[in-house]
Amino acid sequence: MRETRWQTVEGRDRVYNSILKRANFTIRDSVPGDEREILRLCQRVFAASLTLEEWNWRTFGNPAGKTLSLVAFQKDDGRLIGHMAGVSVDLAVGRISRKAFFIIDSVVDPLQKGRGIHAALSMAIAKKSGELAAGFPIGLPNQQAYLPCLKMGGTHLLTIPVFFKVLDWRRVVRAKLRSNFLAQIAGVLGRPFQQGQAPDKRTEFTLQEVQRFESSLDELSDRVGPRFGICPKRESSLLNWRYFERPGSPYSVFSISSGGQWQGYIVVRLLEKWGLRLGTLVDLFFDPDCAPAGQLLLCHAEKQLRASGADVLWGLFAAPQTYQKLFRKTGFFKAPQLKGLRRFHFVADFITIDGLRPDLDRRDGALLRQADQWFLSLGDTDLA
Repeated sequence: MRETRWQTVEGRDRVYNSILKRANFTIRDSVPGDEREILRLCQRVFAASLTLEEWNWRTFGNPAGKTLSLVAFQKDDGRLIGHMAGVSVDLAVGRISRKAFFIIDSVVDPLQKGRGIHAALSMAIAKKSGELAAGFPIGLPNQQAYLPCLKMGGTHLLTIPVFFKVLDWRRVVRAKLRSNFLAQIAGVLGRPFQQGQAPDKRTEFTLQEVQRFESSLDELSDRVGPRFGICPKRESSLLNWRYFERPGSPYSVFSISSGGQWQGYIVVRLLEKWGLRLGTLVDLFFDPDCAPAGQLLLCHAEKQLRASGADVLWGLFAAPQTYQKLFRKTGFFKAPQLKGLRRFHFVADFITIDGLRPDLDRRDGALLRQADQWFLSLGDTDLA
């Protein structure tokens, strides 16, 4: 019975007020000047490398709205000891728009853990998102935050699968086992698995690199978006901000068209991690009725990333069966959920918004809770 206090707006208010009443910290909106302390705390805890320029781009440049940002300060010395932010996301739920806030930079000073700071920030940002924009928090909590999110009333919607394709087994084995002998063996054994089926070239398509999203993307999004049930909006203004206006943008974007009409696009980048070059499929969006376009996009992206020296291709996708079949067809595997490997649990907090706006809950609350209706890629998260 104790956990029911997290399941209502009134119960949360009581818990929140109880925490702050006995605490020697306070919570408020972040203000200009807080950003340097926020970045220092994130660097200390996560070894994050976000620059001040990138922070301003993410906080103030988003066409979907300013990022919600809350901070926890000690009352006695004014020191910043916690932070949580929510990036504004416009969701297309069928042809209806809903507001969500993707939780990022959820961080607490390690010396201050166990004082209810994370819980207070979570409840505060859920209430603020509901009151200001009729929105709700969503996110991919890490292992430490996942169970507390559920305890506080969060809903586990799905675990987003990781798809990967090894291009150079020798490099992978050498990076992991530091063994040239095993690397050579893996290179021979892995060859049959490195190539997928060749794309169908009978249909005429045009592939080109994109330097800016224009009206062709908006037409594609209007035509295809409703097919996915629930999908972060893919409008030219949003994607230009996300991929081209980011300081030092690391992304390459390719489109595919037929008969002068866009059929899809793909966004990729190269990451250096674990001693490997990771070819990252940041976003892939195509008409599910035009699978050959998706296959050509994947094959073109692989060609480009191979030429850049990628050892592995990988992407994070919650997508319909059309996409999943295409990944298998082009030689990708779904990563097993092994102990010790992070699982990307997608969680939403509907408690506050459902309490404040029961009309919205009656309208599309059931749909939002259907895992197979969500379309998400790495580009819809803070991981890309």
